[in-house]
Amino acid sequence: MKRAVFSVNFGSAETDCIPGCAHFLEHKVFEQKDKNVIKEFSENSAEVNAFMNFNTTAYYFTCYDKFEENLRLLLDFTANPYLTEENVEREKSIIKEEIKMYRDDPWWQVYFNLLRGLYSENPVRNNIAGEREDIKKIDRAALEECYEKYYCGENSALVICGDAEPESTFFLADEASRLKRGEKRKASPVKEDSINKSLYMVKMDISKPIFNLGFRENNFDLPPVRRLCESRLLLDIICGKSSKLYERLYLKGLIDKDFSMEYLLGNNFGGAIFSGVSDRPEAIVGEILKEAERHKTAGIEEDALENSRKKLISAYLRGFNSLETAAAAQTDYAFKGLGLEDIYYKYRTVTKDNIINRLDIFSEDNLSLSIVEPV
Repeated sequence: MKRAVFSVNFGSAETDCIPGCAHFLEHKVFEQKDKNVIKEFSENSAEVNAFMNFNTTAYYFTCYDKFEENLRLLLDFTANPYLTEENVEREKSIIKEEIKMYRDDPWWQVYFNLLRGLYSENPVRNNIAGEREDIKKIDRAALEECYEKYYCGENSALVICGDAEPESTFFLADEASRLKRGEKRKASPVKEDSINKSLYMVKMDISKPIFNLGFRENNFDLPPVRRLCESRLLLDIICGKSSKLYERLYLKGLIDKDFSMEYLLGNNFGGAIFSGVSDRPEAIVGEILKEAERHKTAGIEEDALENSRKKLISAYLRGFNSLETAAAAQTDYAFKGLGLEDIYYKYRTVTKDNIINRLDIFSEDNLSLSIVEPV
């Protein structure tokens, strides 16, 4: 099996376009004047789709055979969007329904309410699909401007995973690419921001309260690979499933098996996010802050660091058993100056002092708590 992902360094957190424009363009790139892209991939026994996040828009296919035909098709349709006033207007109703669907999803709401709480200005706080008022402003000219600016060779990446022959694949990709060279997009400058809301609460039709707790990162001086690996290790030491805090929270009934945590890495945003189902999310905030303070005073135990290091390296390597995971990881890292091997080697070299220096993220001044409660 093989998977190819074509991506551009252009996502929902871009500031030089109407909010929702990147997502709208992701929809429209599939539309062609003289072909049905999805049908052609299906006839080639391939599955095709797309995804986007704050910084990236990606188009991908998976197949067992006819790889060359599918790769040519991928590189062709992403280089030839068919935009008309009529098909752009027609798409608006579809996207408005998608926005409504997101509004009805409690996990989506609790997550983006958290980002709105953590940031007053950073566009990462905006819904990926935009708002209904934003969609009204998007027209053919706006989409064409974004496409011309961001869909270019210098601002794109092609990731291929599976048993493809490297040399012939490189030659094919170079031959099939129709994108202009263009200019590489520069990362938006880091601006001072402030917590918008320390507590964000809404009510929805759910059975139990759900929460997202975030601690916003303020220092972006470290290389991305250090921010990522040191923060992931810190989170596992603080509240991983083998930590004392996790056991305490679980035994007190504050969390259940759905409790999770992640480190959000962006060029000009980032932070630690905890999520789950709980009747007392405010109590979880206090417990995490208390545990962070304990480590600030007592330090990091060598055994705790080594256990977390082995766990995360093992999980990272297991991820390469999946083409989907490996391709998605490399696509995400492509525009952050990271290679897959960088993560592995950095995990091996993180020290206790590195971890201790990351503890400053756990501060009451940096946090926001988002809760969705039952009606």
